[in-house]
Amino acid sequence: MHEKIRTAYRPMACDLCGQIIHPGERYRAVRDEYSPVEYHEHIQCPGAPAVVVGEPPPKPPKIRTAFNHHAFCMA
Repeated sequence: MHEKIRTAYRPMACDLCGQIIHPGERYRAVRDEYSPVEYHEHIQCPGAPAVVVGEPPPKPPKIRTAFNHHAFCMA
């Protein structure tokens, strides 16, 4: 299954809790890869217990020194 975080541009029902996802609210779109069905879910349903949901921090870039060792040469 493929998941994407999207922003709603029209009201739609959550497939987990049945409540409305309002326009401008972020939701999770889950798509089955073997059928054209797409499910719409709140990031956190309003009746669910409080849980902190955050995006992972970005990974720092890797410096490859094997091929560009001359970039660090101070000659």
